[in-house]
Amino acid sequence: MVLLRSLPFFGGLDEARLARLAAGAVVSRHGPGGIIAARDDAGEAFYLVASGRAKLYQIGPDGREQTLYVLGPGEPFCLCSLVDAGEFPAFAAALEETRVLAFPAKALAEAAKEDPQVLFDLLRLMCRRLKQSMAMVESLALVPLSGRVAGFVLHEASRGLGGETVRLTISHRELAKIVGATPEALSRAFKKLAEAGVVAVRGREVDILDRAGLAAEAGLAGGEA
Repeated sequence: MVLLRSLPFFGGLDEARLARLAAGAVVSRHGPGGIIAARDDAGEAFYLVASGRAKLYQIGPDGREQTLYVLGPGEPFCLCSLVDAGEFPAFAAALEETRVLAFPAKALAEAAKEDPQVLFDLLRLMCRRLKQSMAMVESLALVPLSGRVAGFVLHEASRGLGGETVRLTISHRELAKIVGATPEALSRAFKKLAEAGVVAVRGREVDILDRAGLAAEAGLAGGEA
């Protein structure tokens, strides 16, 4: 209940509706690498990360993975089930010990009928993810690897409270899947940024030494991501 109440798109629902949503939830637990949902599964539910972290990803014909999103506590996915009962378009897997809540799609539809604002808030979230997907496609096609890594570091810095130090909470192998590289190429990209004097890498910690320079590497202005 507390987790559901914290979600912006459920903020207008009364306690009775929230209680019905919570009562219909199915809880599952997944270890690192555990599959939560597979591509082409029937889209009959929407999911919410209750604890831990998960990723949405695709697998190419050559077997390579491309991570699309990393999801943390309170983040929903498979929202298309509200309007489309088709197949799930990607894979979802746990990055660490993760607890997931699954809700019947019809429960979300009923909540939206009670409070139409739910639809607008979900649409806003889906539009934001569409923009992120378009930015990813553009980045993979047009931005060199060092620039993609620079952009990731700036993005993580904007999310955290560590100031000019970013602590990577995922492995280099998982980060490589996000930026579309091999772990070896990722290491070379970090080395290039370090040699340029814009970052210093200490294990899983990345110190931003020159924010403007890092933004220039990422093709951004003003050091923002």
